[in-house]
This record gives sequence, structure tokens and C-alpha cells, in this order.
Amino acid sequence: MSYRRNYRASLPYSGRVSYSYPASQSGGSGTAVYSGEIAVNVAINVNTDPFDGSVHNCNSTIDALTQSVVVMNSAQCAAIQETTQKVSKSLIDGFFGVIKTELSQQLQALDSAIKAGLGLIHEQGKAVSTQKSAMEIDFNRISSRYVTLFANLDEECYKRIYALDKNAFMLSEKVQKQLVSEQTSDSAALSAIEMQEEASSKIFLLISNLNRKAREVLKTLHEYITQESRLTALVDSFLFNERRQEKTPVYVPVLWSECDEIGGTAECRETFSPEYLDQAQKKHIAEKTDAFCSGNSSWRSISTEEKEALHKAFAVLAEKHFEAKTSDAEQRVYKTTLSLWQNSDLLSL
Repeated sequence: MSYRRNYRASLPYSGRVSYSYPASQSGGSGTAVYSGEIAVNVAINVNTDPFDGSVHNCNSTIDALTQSVVVMNSAQCAAIQETTQKVSKSLIDGFFGVIKTELSQQLQALDSAIKAGLGLIHEQGKAVSTQKSAMEIDFNRISSRYVTLFANLDEECYKRIYALDKNAFMLSEKVQKQLVSEQTSDSAALSAIEMQEEASSKIFLLISNLNRKAREVLKTLHEYITQESRLTALVDSFLFNERRQEKTPVYVPVLWSECDEIGGTAECRETFSPEYLDQAQKKHIAEKTDAFCSGNSSWRSISTEEKEALHKAFAVLAEKHFEAKTSDAEQRVYKTTLSLWQNSDLLSL
């Protein structure tokens, strides 16, 4: 846009001028000094139409360039993003493909190693089971021998005790055989003979003799029978006869068993109690025991010590039962019985 500017200024001036003048009368020369200010007014007209036109053209060009740059930038950004996604996808797929391949190879290697290890463990387990069965059979056989040895030791101990108290045992046998049985039979036979051959006086004497011997036998038996009473009285003399206010519980052993029928769902429960109890006591104990055992949920596995003791007793009974049975079928029954016993889980309250 064209415009006009006005400027005003004052310009000072000063100077010295030499002068000379001819002689009119007497000529001469001199110096004159002058000074002052001059007012200056300046008007400047600026024509900006060509510049404005060039600026307008430049703006139009710049706008077109800007639009082109924006379009190019958008296209370039879109291309860069698309290329980035493709490159990222290729990298990610390649990375995970490599990892997947590596993991597959490692899994195959580990699977082969595990299968080989499991096969080895299985074979070793079979060998250990076979060795265990052989050791158990040997142990049962050796334990049965020791049981027989201890039985022989018990018998030998009985013989030695019998030898030490031989007089007492002989007296008992003599009393049982001679005084009770033999004398009675001999006397009865003699009485029958003498009743036929001797007079009644001899019969009376014989009866008196028998009566005397019978008294001696009864006296000996009375002393032998009352020996425990005398010892009990002697022991009671050292004890205090105190009465207890509360009731003293009496314990009796009771065996309760539960089993399942083969091929069925019914359960069989039985209770075994000592024979010296009457039927009412047995029935009451059976009801209480069945209610306690069948309704109790706190069954637990028995300890290792208890199971070991039961195993020893069972092994002795099984070895004793199958000791004289050498056929293949009986030996299979024996091994199956031991296997069932070893694989059973014993529980107790």
C-alpha cells in the first residue's frame, strides 16, 4: 500500500568570509562572519504497489507450497506408519517364529529326555519291586526260622524249668496218677477180689485204708489249692482296704470289622467281644461300637511302628501257614496275599 511521509528540519549554517575592497579613498580588506538557519521541508512518496503485488504472489505461492508440503507430509507419514507396521509385524512374527521353533525343539528334546528317564525309572522300579519281593520272601523265611528257634528256646526253657522243679512236677504227677488214679483202680480191683475171697473184716480194713489215703490225697489237694489263697491273703495283708467313691471303669477288648460284598454295594459290619460276657452285654457293646466306628470320620492311617509290628505278626502267620505248601498255585496265593497286605491302607481311630 503506497504512503507519504513529511519531514521538517532546520539546517544551521555559519562561516567566515574574507573580503577586500578597492581603494576609493583608501582601499582595504577584512573578514566577515555569518550564521543562521535554513528551514527544510521534505515530502517522501513511497509506491508499494509492485511490492504488494509481489508479496501477494509470494503468499499465494507459499500457500500452495504449504498445502503441497502438508499433503506430502500426510502421505509420507501414512507411508512411514504403514512401513513401520509392516516392519514391526515382520520383526514380531520373525521373533516369535524363531522363539516358537526354539521352544518346540527344546520341548522335543526335553520330552525325549523325560520319556527316556521315565522308562529308566520304570525299569528300575520293576527291578526294585522284584528285589523287594525277594527280600520280603527271604525276610519272612528268616523270621519264620527265628520264630521256630525261639519256640525251641521256649521248649528248652520249659525243660530246664521242669528239671529245676522236677520234684514238684513229679509230686504233682504222682499225686495225680498214683494216689488218685492208680491207687483207686488198684484198690477197686483188690476190693473186688477180696470181697470174693476174704472175710468182711478185711474188707472193712481195706475201706479204712482207702479212707485214710483218700484223706491224705484230699489234704494234699487242699494244701495245693489253698496255696494261692494263702499267698493272696499274704499280699492283701500288705495292702490297704480303701473304698473308692467313684466307679472304676472295666475295659474289655472288642474287634469291629467292616467289609464290602463282592459285586455289590451292601456293607457288612460285625462286632466280636469276649466269650465271658452275657448276651445282653454283648448286644449293648455291639450297638455302641458300631455307632461309634461307623459314624466316626476321624479315621487316620496307623503309624509306621504299628504297621511294622502288624506286618511282622502277619508275615509269621503267613510263613507258618504256607511253609509246607510248595506247589506253584499255593506259592502264587502266598505272594498275592503278601501283595494285598502290603498295598492295603490300615486305618485306626
